[in-house]
Amino acid sequence: MAAFLPSPDTVYPGRRPVMDTKLPTKGCSAFMVSHLPEFFERFGINYTIDGPQLEYYIYETKNSLDISCSLTGYFDKAAGEIRMLTFYPGICLQHRCRYLSAVCFYLVMQHFANFHHIESDCWILLNTRKGVFDKFYSMLQDFNFHIISCTEEDRVDIQSRFLPLGMDTSMISQRALAYGDIA
Repeated sequence: MAAFLPSPDTVYPGRRPVMDTKLPTKGCSAFMVSHLPEFFERFGINYTIDGPQLEYYIYETKNSLDISCSLTGYFDKAAGEIRMLTFYPGICLQHRCRYLSAVCFYLVMQHFANFHHIESDCWILLNTRKGVFDKFYSMLQDFNFHIISCTEEDRVDIQSRFLPLGMDTSMISQRALAYGDIA
């Protein structure tokens, strides 16, 4: 199956996420609970399956236009590790969206755990720039990211323990591939 990379100008009608689901009140920070509704007022998330990877897409609910397709995760079941290969949701480039990248990361991780039926804690691993770790990952209250090794130049490998909450993530739907995208 060929990877589906949408045009930023592609509109997907009817992608407004359904938010009649109960938001979590236990297992996550008050910050997260308070910002989930704000996230879904402005953005939605859907995903595609690309072999063993899930690729997530963030779109604006007001116009259904994608703002990001740079969120890719892989579950190494044998090692008990979630490997985030890429995470750049593009939300920080939007007007008045402080903190919503953190909400996006939280939602993607909960959906990823639900999709792969991860019921016990495991590790999240990723590689990022040191400055991004300092300003983003180290500040996430619902995770405990720390540096495990320094790689080339200013890049670091980081990890965090992750405990899936079994949160309802049905508002994150699978994106249908457009005709002609299947190899």
